[in-house]
Amino acid sequence: RVQAFQFKGGQGAKTGTGGHLPGNKNTGKISAVRGIPEGQPAVSPPTFSELTSVKDFRRFSDRVRELTGGIPIGFKLSANHIEKDIGFALEAGADYIILDGRGGGTGAAPEIFRDHISVPTIPALARARNFLDQQGATGSVSLIITGGLRLPMDFVKALAMGADAVAVSNSALQAIGCVAARMCNTNNCPAGIATQKPELRKRLNVEQSAGNLARFLEASVSLMQVMARACGHNNLHQFCNEDIATWDRNMALLAGIRYAGVGDP
Repeated sequence: RVQAFQFKGGQGAKTGTGGHLPGNKNTGKISAVRGIPEGQPAVSPPTFSELTSVKDFRRFSDRVRELTGGIPIGFKLSANHIEKDIGFALEAGADYIILDGRGGGTGAAPEIFRDHISVPTIPALARARNFLDQQGATGSVSLIITGGLRLPMDFVKALAMGADAVAVSNSALQAIGCVAARMCNTNNCPAGIATQKPELRKRLNVEQSAGNLARFLEASVSLMQVMARACGHNNLHQFCNEDIATWDRNMALLAGIRYAGVGDP
């Protein structure tokens, strides 16, 4: 059963470029599901002519809810025109926002996009939380942050800054065995994760990798709970802006958090 539906409006590491699966990776089940002959590249455009206005997206969202019994509708956004883009998503009926800041990874992206586009994750989160609060959307629209957040303390800080949840990718991949060979797009992943070659896929022990991922997530939550208790909380969602400070003046301004030194930041 489908648990949620989301529009992918952007990705922090490759904003505005759409998606491109090389032909040598379009095989078997992927080819069948996407309806593209094996060996042909699967190119997903960054925009669609039938989805251009708020009304278009709202109509599509309503139809999805009608067909699925009301599952949540989300928008994944690259952190660029943050307030404008979130405002669009709210008008289109979003139940949740996934905001992807600069610092996140991808299987393949040109360096010029990866390193020079998108607002870094921490100030992007601060701006998004501030905007949602101003719009009165707090409590009704969930804010999920992602982009370079890999460790339990990263997750704690994000929650303290106002994120409702954190999406992880790189750390999850490493938990299941990724060795960061940085060759996802070549179809030659040595760990057997990002490849369709049968001889390489055999290297991935699915049950063992799933267990490793579960332990990583469980251990992360356990450490977050330790920090929550230290802050006087009995629930991870009780983390708040009062729990966080920085000695870096620039970070205090960028993140909207308290400066830990003397005087104004």
